[in-house]
Amino acid sequence: TRRSSDLIELIAAFNGFKTSSSYPDYGTDLDIKEVDFRMENDHKRYLETGRELKFQLKATTENSVIVDGDLIKYDLNASTYNDLISRKHTKNPLILILFVLPTDKDNWLNISDEELITKKCAYWFFPESAELLTANTDKKRIAISKNNFISNETLNYLFEKHS
Repeated sequence: TRRSSDLIELIAAFNGFKTSSSYPDYGTDLDIKEVDFRMENDHKRYLETGRELKFQLKATTENSVIVDGDLIKYDLNASTYNDLISRKHTKNPLILILFVLPTDKDNWLNISDEELITKKCAYWFFPESAELLTANTDKKRIAISKNNFISNETLNYLFEKHS
């Protein structure tokens, strides 16, 4: 998940957010904090606004998901699913980011002196309000809308919706 975290941190930095990794990891891999500024003596003074999002990051390959129309179905660890459910109504809910990588590891990343390309896609998931804890001990299948793909606008959207 370290490489996955790096990509999300890059998107966060591009959009002016501050990031930090959680250690020890109690279900949260990455914290993203909103940053703003105020003018003081003709200089910008940057500060955290107090709004933050917390993320659990998972990575899998295309052959480990089921594409069903506009949904990506993934068998998430039941304990991770319950972490998402337990925190969905808290001040800092936990949001899952699932990286879906090509099955062939050689196609995950291409680097040249002109560009850095990461393949394939990442999606965010937040449980619906009606979803409850699972009694499953192994896996819980989740369905993620393909509309929830990670883009440069995603973090701004998630901050408006969940913080």
